[in-house]
Amino acid sequence: MTATNLDRTVRWRPAPHRVYDASYKARNMPSIRVLRARLLTSENVGITVAITLSIVGAYAIQLRVSAGVAAFFGLIVLGVSTPTTLTSHDLLGTRFASAVVRTGAACTATFVIYVGLLIAVSGRDGSLLNAAVAFTLTALAVEAAARALD
Repeated sequence: MTATNLDRTVRWRPAPHRVYDASYKARNMPSIRVLRARLLTSENVGITVAITLSIVGAYAIQLRVSAGVAAFFGLIVLGVSTPTTLTSHDLLGTRFASAVVRTGAACTATFVIYVGLLIAVSGRDGSLLNAAVAFTLTALAVEAAARALD
C-alpha cells in the first residue's frame, strides 16, 4: 500500500489560524476607555477608599488597644460595613470626588464611633465579646445614620 488514507486515520490536521484567533479575541476585549469607565465608578472608588482607611484604622487600634480582635472588627466595620451601607442607600453620589469625600467622612465617623464604643464597653481591654458588642453597635449606628440621611 502506498500513502493513501485507506485505514481512515487522521495523519495531518491543519493548525488553527492564529491570526484569526488573535484578532477575534482582540475584537471581543473591551478597550482601555471602556475598562477605565467600568473601574472608576463611584462604588469602586468608595470601596477602595474605605479599605485603605480601614487598614490605617486597624493599625491605629492595634497600637492603642493591643488586641488583635478589636483591630480585626475595626477593619471589618470600616472596610466592609461602611461602604456596603453607603452603596445600599445610594449615598456615594455619581462623581469621583464626591465618592471619595463621602466615604472618607463616613469612615472617619465610623472609626470615632467604634473606638468610642470600644473604650466605653471594654475600657481598653479589647476582649472578643467587648469588641463584638462595639462592632455590632457601630454597624447599627452607621445603618441608622444612613437611614436618617436617606
